[in-house]
Amino acid sequence: MQVAHGEEPSLTLLGLDIGTTHVKACAYDEEGRLLASARRRTPTAWLPDGGAEYHADSLEDAVFDAAAEAISETEPPQAIGVSSVGESGFLLGEDGAALAPAIAWFDGRAAPQAARWRERLDPKNLFTRTGLHPNPLFSACKMEWTRENDPDVWARAVNWLGMAEYAVFRMTGERGTDPSLAGRTMLYRLADGEWDEELCDLAGIPAELLPPVFPSGTGPGMLSTQAARRLDAREGVPVVVCGHDHICGSFGAGATEPGEIVDSMGTAEASLLTLPHPPLDDAGYGLGLPAGSHVLPRTYYLAATLPRSGGVIEQLVGLLGAQEDDLARWTDDAAALAPGSGGACLPPTDDDPDEDALLMASLGHESGPGHLLRAVLEGLTLQMNHDLRRAVQVSGVEPSRITLLGGGARNPLWAKLKADISDLPVRVASDPECVARGAALLAGVGAGVYPDTDSVPQPEYEASVEPSGEHDEYARIYAEVYGPLWERLRRTGP
Repeated sequence: MQVAHGEEPSLTLLGLDIGTTHVKACAYDEEGRLLASARRRTPTAWLPDGGAEYHADSLEDAVFDAAAEAISETEPPQAIGVSSVGESGFLLGEDGAALAPAIAWFDGRAAPQAARWRERLDPKNLFTRTGLHPNPLFSACKMEWTRENDPDVWARAVNWLGMAEYAVFRMTGERGTDPSLAGRTMLYRLADGEWDEELCDLAGIPAELLPPVFPSGTGPGMLSTQAARRLDAREGVPVVVCGHDHICGSFGAGATEPGEIVDSMGTAEASLLTLPHPPLDDAGYGLGLPAGSHVLPRTYYLAATLPRSGGVIEQLVGLLGAQEDDLARWTDDAAALAPGSGGACLPPTDDDPDEDALLMASLGHESGPGHLLRAVLEGLTLQMNHDLRRAVQVSGVEPSRITLLGGGARNPLWAKLKADISDLPVRVASDPECVARGAALLAGVGAGVYPDTDSVPQPEYEASVEPSGEHDEYARIYAEVYGPLWERLRRTGP
């Protein structure tokens, strides 16, 4: 629990962030200042084959427990906003109960279903409709997998709700989603802002399973009597879906102008380029990157993503048997090294998120964990920058700066590498929970606390990093080392 000291607020907004690793609840005052926060581990059931699922009852308990703890340290909220990971969802029966666990967003079991999409529809056609390329992570493929592998559950299903949508449903009894989460299903027509019934028919998914789409931070949900009792909150306050976590975080971080880049650095990492129009043409398709709706009206994004960015670092720390202070010491050691001196690391990509990172270390008599950490951080940053640069070239917008948020943003070497490799100034959002902040403030807009999204209070930034002049050296390293390695791997395959 974290609690800010000072005068009692006259108004409180609660933001919930259902992430891969934690469920977080953060209370803010009307000025956007953090008052209290609580978290619970995201309950994840790991399967023997490496897959993963979320059980509805366990997830609901984590959400309500974290929210109740945060509320206990503040005034009851005037509005509650919920953000979450995308792609995962629950099929509900007539009684509103989940019929089966939700397939985790990163679980790749639906690869056969994704391959079938490439056969049934020209991938370019799919991209011009949805902004997406066929991928087993998307909700449509997960729903198809359930229909084919658990037909009894499928036959009894009357609703499908993603993680944030399910949390709102359990608090209000109302169904709804927002454009940024709908856009991660592969069934949402991006330019028109509505479900694509032809795509639903192609996938054998009844359109009526899907929730209605409301602007981010709005919807009909009001806190029910039962939920209010569990949270010790007031019945009838608005509870709304506020969007996909990375996109909601960009709003919470105050970086939403065209050309702004927001790098959300958690277990997964997404670097988002804000755009005024969706890039659904041939050039956008050729990038191989996802496009989607922002949580702001008439705003879109291109995303360069790494499904296991922070996860690769956690794996390295675990393999080396690190203690609490080890990562900070290794970061200092890594910062003293020259570019490329630790070796090379090719991280998993969205093309195959289950693959292992390929780490080629440069080890000598003086080598230690700092060398490995430097190689991993450089590899993650070089790959992200490569995809982001391509997105910038196609979009036609001029990038201005990068705003970092999430747990990875606290690593000073990683922030420096972001600046040096991109050759752009970097700033770090002070609030460690920008996703929850964005959800709270969007809920405030929907509840009328703020007249519009331009009126919400801006956040503070704890650090600014300017490029140090090593950009050309990193461009050389990518061209001579990383680029040829990637090309070799693509030719030879797994």
